[in-house]
Amino acid sequence: MQPSASHRTRIAGIHSVLLKDAAGRSLSRKEKALYWLTAGFFCTLFIPGMPVVNNVFTGGIFVLSCVYNSPAEKWKILVLRKEVLLMILFYLLHIVSVFFSQDRQEALSMLVLRIPLLLLPLSLGLLYIPRALKDRILLAFCFVVTLVALICLVCALTKYLQTGDGVYLYNDSLTLPIRMQSSYFALVVALAVFSSFYLLERGCLARQYKLYAQLSIVFLLIFHFLLASRISIFILYTGLLILAGSYMVKMKRAGLGMLLVTGLLICVVVCVRSFPKTLNRFRELEYPAYNFTSEAAESHYNGHLTPDQWNGANIRLAIWKCGWQLGKAHWLTGVQLGDKQARLIEAYKANGFDFGVRNRRNMHSLYLDIFCCFGIIGLALFLAGYLVLPLRTAWRSTDWLGLAILSTFAIGMIVESYFDRSAGCLLAGFFFSFIAGYKDGIAGKKRWNMWGVG
Repeated sequence: MQPSASHRTRIAGIHSVLLKDAAGRSLSRKEKALYWLTAGFFCTLFIPGMPVVNNVFTGGIFVLSCVYNSPAEKWKILVLRKEVLLMILFYLLHIVSVFFSQDRQEALSMLVLRIPLLLLPLSLGLLYIPRALKDRILLAFCFVVTLVALICLVCALTKYLQTGDGVYLYNDSLTLPIRMQSSYFALVVALAVFSSFYLLERGCLARQYKLYAQLSIVFLLIFHFLLASRISIFILYTGLLILAGSYMVKMKRAGLGMLLVTGLLICVVVCVRSFPKTLNRFRELEYPAYNFTSEAAESHYNGHLTPDQWNGANIRLAIWKCGWQLGKAHWLTGVQLGDKQARLIEAYKANGFDFGVRNRRNMHSLYLDIFCCFGIIGLALFLAGYLVLPLRTAWRSTDWLGLAILSTFAIGMIVESYFDRSAGCLLAGFFFSFIAGYKDGIAGKKRWNMWGVG
């Protein structure tokens, strides 16, 4: 018996990580190759101590992009996508800065670390990624992140059962198996939750897959709470509340919106009562005062919090004051790429901030980091290429998933220097380029779907 037309349509809409669905099989060879390279890229992000493997997949994406479309088409796309051009120029500013840095070795080291900020815009940023491929890449991302989070939780529970110490269930202890800071993995989990909601909203998953996606979201919300990243928790829950509000107002689906709000409240209550140590991270905000010369120890979420301790909040305030002093003194062109950290340490010493000197703390704010490194010129170039133009394009095309991803990075950059770590460069380079890649380039074109899937 031949399946009905509606049945064939439903089957064609079912997305599969292995591309076993009808639409997945119909992708071109280049599209399938790009899918598997990006899936491998996601997997290798979380393999500890093996950056070469990730470099292979990053390089593979770049090489494939060279033959994916013609140079003429790439040029047309580059002219159309001003944000990609500015991303490339921003990295070229790094190269120029190397020649003006006194510490050339440090500058070259940072240049290599940040090379994904060039390779990924030159590859993904100059492609047209069709909707079917975009959705499957997001599905692969959600699948990998959920699997990695599950592995981390199993390892943490094993250590907890062996020792009886709840410290293994929180923060950086939870991500020890992948050797990634919890704040960075919290960023990844937040992006996966937003992407999962997008896939559900698209209505392209079969009933059994919908259940898995819903269970994945619940699991990731709990896991995200355990990671105890204050800024990421704020971003994720604020974003989901905005999503619920949009359901109730724009989509006129009050029931679904209220269900989402109720689910979030239940999740928060359960998490707070079950995992109270995360709240210690927020209690640090009660003690923002600091003394540069203080020799107090740094607070820990598993210990007793006192006003005289250094904590995640007042450490950043102290660092930002030193960084602002440095940036104001070199506001036009900055102190250059290779000399930034050394000059920041000098600012710590000038203020008697021995805690910062001993721990060689970085700027803990990407905006301040770029301002100190490249001055107002570099900061303006960065803001235009990575935030202003992409956000404007996403808003005009009603791409709410793009807005969610871009906003997650934009807010996270306030308190983290993502470009000082390989994971931050890879994640930012990929997602900013990916969002540019799936755009049709027609600014202002409105789409019926709230996620801008036009």
